[in-house]
Amino acid sequence: MKRRIQVLKSLGMIPKYQYELPANGKERRFSLNEPAADDARPTRLTLLYSNEVLAVADSEFERRGIYLSWCGFGGLVILLFFFVLGGLPFYAHAPYWMTFAFALVTLPLTAAFWWLAWEEIKGYAMSPVVFNRRTGNVHFFSIHDGQPVTYSWRRCNYCIVPKRAGGPEGRDYEVRGYVLNEYDGVLDSFSIGEEMINLGHVTGSMTERWLSYQFEYVRQFMTLQDISGLDEPKEDDYVSLKPSFRQAMEVVDPKVKSKSLFIKLLSVLMSVVTFIPKVVGGAGHYFCCKYCKVPQWSQEIIDECGPEIVLSNR
Repeated sequence: MKRRIQVLKSLGMIPKYQYELPANGKERRFSLNEPAADDARPTRLTLLYSNEVLAVADSEFERRGIYLSWCGFGGLVILLFFFVLGGLPFYAHAPYWMTFAFALVTLPLTAAFWWLAWEEIKGYAMSPVVFNRRTGNVHFFSIHDGQPVTYSWRRCNYCIVPKRAGGPEGRDYEVRGYVLNEYDGVLDSFSIGEEMINLGHVTGSMTERWLSYQFEYVRQFMTLQDISGLDEPKEDDYVSLKPSFRQAMEVVDPKVKSKSLFIKLLSVLMSVVTFIPKVVGGAGHYFCCKYCKVPQWSQEIIDECGPEIVLSNR
């Protein structure tokens, strides 16, 4: 089991610091006692908003289906390449050891790709987090056994941490909540809202600001006596487990909103270049939303927060 977790973590299927705090001490750690900031924005992965309850999806939701689509497609291409190449005329006169050697390379590679796709199918379509301002509780699904757990808002610690182990260090960041023991060991953890991509030191501050705005929104929702001044999420800020195929593609590759004509033109150009990857990724996301398992809240949590938190992909 540990070896499997190490493999999935190295490939980015498990967030880098899901089970422990970063050891380098460079992560941004939020204080719950800071005065309310002016900038607070709802995440574009909001599930539910009311006067008492805020529910958001985990940062992995944007990537859900990526491994299913690309690994499933890649494994199929490799397998077809093996059979097509084996059917060519010159291959009929090739020695048997050549066929065996080729199969020894392509078939395990196909199996490895499909194993990664199956690992994603077995997982939850979403791992939501529910914040209840009336009771001061945070509800989420444990990283250890996938069961719903409840902790006090004050018991949780929140940090901006890098997500991926591969590629440039800290390329993808998220806001992660941790429940710690007395020795700062991680008992459990969960992520909040979108991930942000940091392409280098130049954009690092922008990444941190945006993630800080997401956390500040949650913090104000949980701590302010009056939230009438807090902006409600807009229609584009909500996601669903029953998306259309187009909506699934937009979750994988969100639209760039900017008043700059240059940014708009650049966005259109990138949409043309990335159209096929967007379709392939969107297909995997759509399939995961429609057919993967949906976590079920306990009846106690439903009674506390209301039946609106119950999710279904059927």
